[in-house]
Amino acid sequence: MCGCAALVAGGRLPPPALPRRLRRRRGSSVRAEVSSGGESQQKKVAVAGAGWAGLAAAHHLVKQGYDVTLLAAESGPTEEVGLRGFWHPYRNIFALVDELGISPFTGWNKAAYYSAEGVAVEFPIFHNQPRLPAPFGVFAYPEFPNLPLIDRLTSIPVMTAVIDFDNTDTAWRKYDAMTAKELFKMYGCSQRLYKEVFEPAIQAALFAPGEQCSAAATLGMLYYYMLSHQESSDFLLCRGEVEEKIFSPWLQSLELKGLKFVENKVPTSFTTDADTGCISAIVCGDDVYEADAFVSAMGLSSLQSIVKNSPFLRSDREFRNLLHLSTVDVISIKLWFDKKITIPKVANVCTGFDDSSGWAFFDLTSIHDDYYEESTTIVEAEFYNASHLILVNDDDIVSEASSHLIKCIQDFEGATVIRYSIRRSPNSVINFLPGSYKYTLRGSTSFPNLFIAGDWIVNRHGSFSKEKAYVTGLEAANRVVDYFDTGDFAKIIAVEGDEPHIETLRSLNRRLNELKSQIPFSEFFLQ
Repeated sequence: MCGCAALVAGGRLPPPALPRRLRRRRGSSVRAEVSSGGESQQKKVAVAGAGWAGLAAAHHLVKQGYDVTLLAAESGPTEEVGLRGFWHPYRNIFALVDELGISPFTGWNKAAYYSAEGVAVEFPIFHNQPRLPAPFGVFAYPEFPNLPLIDRLTSIPVMTAVIDFDNTDTAWRKYDAMTAKELFKMYGCSQRLYKEVFEPAIQAALFAPGEQCSAAATLGMLYYYMLSHQESSDFLLCRGEVEEKIFSPWLQSLELKGLKFVENKVPTSFTTDADTGCISAIVCGDDVYEADAFVSAMGLSSLQSIVKNSPFLRSDREFRNLLHLSTVDVISIKLWFDKKITIPKVANVCTGFDDSSGWAFFDLTSIHDDYYEESTTIVEAEFYNASHLILVNDDDIVSEASSHLIKCIQDFEGATVIRYSIRRSPNSVINFLPGSYKYTLRGSTSFPNLFIAGDWIVNRHGSFSKEKAYVTGLEAANRVVDYFDTGDFAKIIAVEGDEPHIETLRSLNRRLNELKSQIPFSEFFLQ
């Protein structure tokens, strides 16, 4: 056991229900048969996308006795591109890991932010510090080698917006109209505090600079990872590739329960039943997968491609709106250096090396079990908003990554890259541009048997990245259960509640907003 239950209020997920037996008929149709007595067999559910969201949906539906087919774009489950690490608020993922009985994580880790001038912030393990009321701990305990106190104090007015942003639809619509940079400028944040503290967090978690990110997404992200509770900034790392340490045993457990896993299937379109208005099948090239219900757990760009290929989806406003949304390119490069290099922190976020993209690097030699005894140094660097690099040749990408590493840690200057691997992920994550919220899908759609999951959709849980993907997968499974009125709902652990003083301030703020709304002509002026 990984011991994650000690980290998660609420403990484990419910024990699995006994799966019902099923028969699968030959041919392209895999719809459940009907017994001679006329009693219906299992309902068939097709899940497209085998990352955190798709696996989560399949996980619960298989436990509830559904006949589930999971379609993967690659040869196995693949983690969505997202914020690296498993953060203290990831309560549902920790519960899953305990349920699987695996131990994939390191302990809590320290991190650093780098600018072009060197170390900007060094973060401690907040669990080891006396707990202060939020958000004082996150500003009191890190070390800011070059950031004066006067700059740090300019963060206080920003808390006014943090209090006002309560993750409701009203709050999202209010703050989604402006950029993150405009928000911090409005509240008097100093230029250095923004560049050295807030901008790195935005680029690492939302994959774009503040002038390209919605203030609403920024406030939600900062509150979830930094400002809600002191320990929220602490994170674990996987002691190897997530696909190997978590997804592989997870998939094996699901296949033992009856899951049908189909690899190398990229959905290209859906088909509909003209009589019912429901989705009838998902098409993957020449293959057609019929089912009674469907969960799309694909990334935004994949679903946009399907919309373009499906005339009936293009004619539906909520799906046509997806074409207004933008995505971001990410490049990941793993470098093997010919000597041991001391890297002070295992996780490092960097900004200020160019105007539009941020990047991060991780000391895999200290993180991964397989590299611990190596005489070399293995580093993985990730470049966000990397459209300027996506078509660049490998040698130039290696050179770019190496030169950036030298600016952060001088010892890299005398090291030689003896091996590398590069993963290009074009259009892999949503760009939370201002105004994007109103175009983004929710979990339910205008098609009664089609449900959406993923870290890019709108929900009210309050989580981000892989935890949000996993939660939306469970939410999609619950919608299937509700649609068929068969099975139990998955238990979803809520985000930890506001600390009492934050809750009080938000309550007062809501009352003040209600009073403002009652003032005559309050809606006359531009908000």
